[in-house]
Amino acid sequence: MQFAGTLQQGEEAEARYQYEQKVQQQQADEAEAASQRDAAQRYKQGAFLESQQRAAIAGSGGDLSDPSVIDLMDDTREATAYAAGSEIYKGKQQARGYNDAAKVAGINADNAMKAAQIGAVGGLFSGVSSMFSRFGQQSKKIAPASSVLLPYG
Repeated sequence: MQFAGTLQQGEEAEARYQYEQKVQQQQADEAEAASQRDAAQRYKQGAFLESQQRAAIAGSGGDLSDPSVIDLMDDTREATAYAAGSEIYKGKQQARGYNDAAKVAGINADNAMKAAQIGAVGGLFSGVSSMFSRFGQQSKKIAPASSVLLPYG
């Protein structure tokens, strides 16, 4: 009974860690997806800002081919790309953390089952040893000491 109970506990711990591993993997995927959505939003904001800049320059009679205007537009594009890249990087960092936690949970799942198996086998041997101690020793018969002296011996 103890053998089966120990194995059952190991299986439950293993299942718990495997579930935790799946959750961590899902969170890693979600972190990357969220960062990609955020980066796409940054690019949209950058494109909108460039559009506003063009409209303001054209509305004020400026020339879009002027070097200072081109520099301003380039700066806007670079800032947009940097912000979007930062979002992607942040998501990848978060995903790495979740993936590391998932790996640890997988290792814990393996260890939980191995520990349960070792504990169950140890408990089984302990039970067998205990049974031998109780019942095996009694089967040995020890002759009582005799105080009778043999005449020829």
